Amino acid sequence: MKERLLGFMFIGVFVAYAVNLAADAIHVRLFAESLWFQAHWYIPFVIAPAAALLALALTFGFFRPSGPRWADAAALLVIALLVYCTLGAGYS
Repeated sequence: MKERLLGFMFIGVFVAYAVNLAADAIHVRLFAESLWFQAHWYIPFVIAPAAALLALALTFGFFRPSGPRWADAAALLVIALLVYCTLGAGYS
């Protein structure tokens, strides 16, 4: 499980960065002046990366009934840290 956690951390950094770049590009091109988007900024910059990382964690074998709970807790901690680290300075 330690190997899976290390692989999840490595690939998770790339996934979080890619989702954040995609959300930022969509924001700049389509919704730069939208007040609704500015009020609901947490959807593309917090919820979307967290959902992508949770899906990645499921593919790596975390959150299964027979798996160790410490690994699930570590995966959730890694997800929280990655989302926090990719959040822009204006939102943190």
